Amino acid sequence: MKKGLLRLALVVLTVTAMLLGCVAQGEVAAPEGYPEDYWYVNGKSPDEISGKLTVWTWDPNFFTMIEKCNDVYPNIEFEFVNVASTDYILKLTTALASGGEVPDILCAEMNDVAKIYAMGICDDIAAYGVDKSLLVPYLAELGTNDDGTFVGIPNTAAPGGVFYRRDLAKEYFGTDDPEEIGKMMSDWDGFLEMAQTIKEKSGGKVSMLAGMDSNVQAWLNANTKPWVEDNKLLISENYQETFELVKRLVDADIDAGLSDGSPAYYASFSQGNVFCYFGANWTETFTIEPNDPEGAGNWAVCNAPCGPYNWGGIWWCMYNGSPNKDAVAAWMKYELSPQGAQNKYELIHFYPGLQSAYTADYIYQPDEFLGGQIIADYYLKVMDEMTVKKCELEDGAFIETMKFYCKALENGEGTVEELLDAAEDDLISKIPTFTK
Repeated sequence: MKKGLLRLALVVLTVTAMLLGCVAQGEVAAPEGYPEDYWYVNGKSPDEISGKLTVWTWDPNFFTMIEKCNDVYPNIEFEFVNVASTDYILKLTTALASGGEVPDILCAEMNDVAKIYAMGICDDIAAYGVDKSLLVPYLAELGTNDDGTFVGIPNTAAPGGVFYRRDLAKEYFGTDDPEEIGKMMSDWDGFLEMAQTIKEKSGGKVSMLAGMDSNVQAWLNANTKPWVEDNKLLISENYQETFELVKRLVDADIDAGLSDGSPAYYASFSQGNVFCYFGANWTETFTIEPNDPEGAGNWAVCNAPCGPYNWGGIWWCMYNGSPNKDAVAAWMKYELSPQGAQNKYELIHFYPGLQSAYTADYIYQPDEFLGGQIIADYYLKVMDEMTVKKCELEDGAFIETMKFYCKALENGEGTVEELLDAAEDDLISKIPTFTK
């Protein structure tokens, strides 16, 4: 009898151990170097976290990227609503005022980050275990509001550079090597010398740049000085150098005169009548590839003469009125995991904001569209060296106003001083709280 009971007990223990083993094998282990309970939120295991998260966004690529978190959190659902980026702030403001539905996950383009922070609707995501220290430092800084609260994670790091055509580089400079081209344009004197070489050798058929307004945001972003402080505009004081640069480039007659966003501007990517474009890492996927689909292998990126800069990026925040905060935090933790970073890179070629991603092999693979260039080292260097301005409420209005008056400068509609003054007057007319 005793032997039978012992044998039965051993069978029960064995089956129990097998079942427990199966559960353990079914769980997703915490990423290497992360806490063992990393996937937990408020003591809940991944399987216990559920909720249907509403997301307003404008890019279908985000749908697949976001849903990938189901690999870890199988009970989180998503409801995606297409909202144009230009309509997002108005739709959000209207929903808040009317008591309408507000998305669980808030989305902001870089120029709207300060507006969403100022609404007071973003929750403290650190309170839910979302770890700020995992981010590249400058991105962690941008994800922190004026009160010092960590409220946002980036969809991508957005370091910038100069994208150029390899065929034109070989024809006019004898090399298409990014290091060599980068040395040639290490400052504006070198950049202008290259531009004159292209102009002379091509008989004026090829221009260095497409136009001024399509590149000016890079030059503005490379300027680390504020454009406004306590509602006092500092444009004439801090951005005269930028306008003087534009005037210098205009006088040298090195651009094709194409307006940003025009059909001729987009056509230039495949026509080979423009040598280079300033842009961020997303420019490759979202601007160059769609407009030069046969251009794989004929592009490269190098350092910019204006210095390191960030251009764009999208920020995700947790709505403080969401009934699904644990699920939002869980998704954010996935985004800041090695799995989330790799998924983002492989799906839409975004460079993650996660610091540790830049120690992974996958991110150092040759980029075939860029002629086999391995560019992660370059982007990491830019991110290490850049200083990013504090986000301001009207960054979008500032950028659009500066582009408009740079175009006016290109068209000879005034002096640098006159147009800087006009830009400030224009902003004051739109936002009367500003002063000179």
